[in-house]
Amino acid sequence: MPKHNCHRRECTRIRSDFSIFMSRRQLPHYEGNTFCSDTCLHMHFEHTLAEKWHRLQREKDRRIPRPRLGTILMQRAFITKDQLDEAVKLQAQAQEGRIGEWLQRLGFVEEHQVTAALARQYGLPLINLNLADANTEVVHMIPGQVAGYSGLVPVGFDDDQMALRVAVTAPVNFVSQEAIRRMVGIRVVPFVGDQSVIQRLLEKLYEPEELDLSDLPTFSSVEDLIEAGNEIIATAIDHSALDIRAELVQDLFWIRLDLPTESHHHLFRYQATQVGIYEQASGKGMAVGYGAGQ
Repeated sequence: MPKHNCHRRECTRIRSDFSIFMSRRQLPHYEGNTFCSDTCLHMHFEHTLAEKWHRLQREKDRRIPRPRLGTILMQRAFITKDQLDEAVKLQAQAQEGRIGEWLQRLGFVEEHQVTAALARQYGLPLINLNLADANTEVVHMIPGQVAGYSGLVPVGFDDDQMALRVAVTAPVNFVSQEAIRRMVGIRVVPFVGDQSVIQRLLEKLYEPEELDLSDLPTFSSVEDLIEAGNEIIATAIDHSALDIRAELVQDLFWIRLDLPTESHHHLFRYQATQVGIYEQASGKGMAVGYGAGQ
């Protein structure tokens, strides 16, 4: 008779098909893995979520050295040194905006030139979204709030249907893309696209309420997350969920429930308890704009 090992490493319990049949309840699943009981699943969820939370906090303080955007634009003869200096001066005076935005405001560059420089800065391929038709079949693999907050839009599958292509703005958050990959269960291939076109596509492909973050429930600690997640997971198990997945995408907590007839998404947004901490930690909201610094 087939046996089922629990995915939780610390658990040595083995369930047989007969014991499962007698319990009149299927074994719970989480991230494609089987657990011997609801308790083991909850314990695994709490442990892995705490790990993801602490990893995300470390990543926020991590800085990866990259070529300066202004330097790339000068090397490609899109701007002069004097033009860059003027944009840097205004940026410093205003203490806001990214250098690519200031260069555009001053009329020194066009958006597609900044986008090309960003692609080089992050080592990613370009995509011309004016020529690309977004595949509506894949759009709702990623909820609108996640797509808008992360500054990306899904545009279709690759030629082998084995990877999801997404157009991204900058700064590019590779940690969030990896979390999204785990949630959708397919490789994510990023391309850099014009920010204005990505924003138009988001507004075209998603309803306004699907992009709105204002009504999302909030959390202020990993303990809040665990409590909220456990409640949703318990309900999902009662409804015989085929699979449950949970990830942190920047400051969004995303739970996906695959039920026998449909999938449900639950989203929570980080909100610090002290004024100003959230803005400092998250970079003041949506990841839009053009590369940090120069």
